[in-house]
Amino acid sequence: MEKKIEAGVFIPTVRSGWVHSTNAPHTPGSFKHALEVTRLAEYLGFDFVLSPQNWRGAQGPHRFWGDTVDSIAAAGALTQATDRINVWCTAHVSVHKPATIAKIVASLSEIGDGRIGLNVVTGGNYMQLYPLGFWDDMGHDERYDMAEDWVSVIRKYWSEEVVTHDGPYFKADGGILSPRPAKRPTLVNAGASPRGLKFAVDSCDIAFLMGGGDAKFVEQAKLAKQLAKDRNKPDFKVFGAMTIIPGETDEAAQELLEHLEVGADLVGLADLASGYQKNTKGFDKLSASSLAPLGGADYKAVMPGAIVGSYENLASKIAKQVNEADLDGILIIVPDYISHLNQLGTRTLPRLADFGIECSVGRTTAVPNSVVVE
Repeated sequence: MEKKIEAGVFIPTVRSGWVHSTNAPHTPGSFKHALEVTRLAEYLGFDFVLSPQNWRGAQGPHRFWGDTVDSIAAAGALTQATDRINVWCTAHVSVHKPATIAKIVASLSEIGDGRIGLNVVTGGNYMQLYPLGFWDDMGHDERYDMAEDWVSVIRKYWSEEVVTHDGPYFKADGGILSPRPAKRPTLVNAGASPRGLKFAVDSCDIAFLMGGGDAKFVEQAKLAKQLAKDRNKPDFKVFGAMTIIPGETDEAAQELLEHLEVGADLVGLADLASGYQKNTKGFDKLSASSLAPLGGADYKAVMPGAIVGSYENLASKIAKQVNEADLDGILIIVPDYISHLNQLGTRTLPRLADFGIECSVGRTTAVPNSVVVE
């Protein structure tokens, strides 16, 4: 029996996507580019796209994430420009009040005919939030306590005619939201620390974990599944976020990786690292996924655990991670969001069926006229 998974794209509404390198393919962080990627993803058969939320780019020569489109605003426009694909946006609990987000996402759900989802982020980078007055100075675990209260209020606004809430962080007395979403928006979270994983299972529908194929990744995925089972949440899903470095051959893919690493923006990465290090109440508890861009002691241009290989051989590597971690879905990150994504969608992901995995990607063999493949 085939294992069925969902497949999505972490779309680059931010400059440079997820490559910290002066040698990164052109990724402008513009809505126009994000729209092109989203339309391509829909055409290829992907189930969803997810956009990040960013408030301050890394201060280095490459200006990583220095240009950005608001994730929530982009979601409304992307749902209008597509017909089928789900569009998930991101919000920080320390930036928006829960009643505000409940109303915005309910409106997005109406605009997108129920195709909206929300990625809940607590935020652990001091330098991204403090300059705009968003830093809450809470400890790591307390920030997740606030997030649980935040989500609880939002769920009430989406389901109850009149909202009364007396939580430790948020209050409501006779709150009304109309119209409420006809279909409750999907809630996702990428907290992989022990407290973050508990929050994801207790308060959300999907947990995103940073893929890598190592024992820790598999252990985290199985732990999330066990937590969901213990809480009687049989529909809870675990997805793996996978950075993929592709090429026509294994050697070409490795050469691309080395080319990106040669251009690593060390100044920008150091700036990014300083934002986490200034989080004095939470740095020691930050998960590996939060610190992944830093590559441990040595800064890396590409996320640790990247899957590198030819379009032909990548399918077996992706399938191995899906099967070993018992994943319900994957979230794709690539250096070039047009040419790489198109090739993966038409040549690689359809071959997952050879390894007992079914996904909806790859049922077409060409891109639409509206998408230019470079």
